[in-house]
Amino acid sequence: MADHRTSSSEDEVPKKRTTRATTRLRKLLLRKAKGKKTHVIIEVVTGQALGCNGDLFISYLGVLARDKISILTPSFDHVSKVQWNMIWQDIMVNYVT
Repeated sequence: MADHRTSSSEDEVPKKRTTRATTRLRKLLLRKAKGKKTHVIIEVVTGQALGCNGDLFISYLGVLARDKISILTPSFDHVSKVQWNMIWQDIMVNYVT
């Protein structure tokens, strides 16, 4: 025989919807606090970050872009030289290529 269980609405707990949290990059912040730079390998032909810190570097670039560039900027080609230099200086403080 099939077991048919019914549950009342009192027994059901509403599921909380999970959302993405902000990227914190805790490892990078700890290295920065110690004054250490993170080594990243950039493939010259493709321009992609490789190695164990490649994903961390890509995430860091995304955080920088969200923080320093307006969402209304149509493309990276339209970023001002001042903004570009601020991003580049921040990368050079945290990474060694």
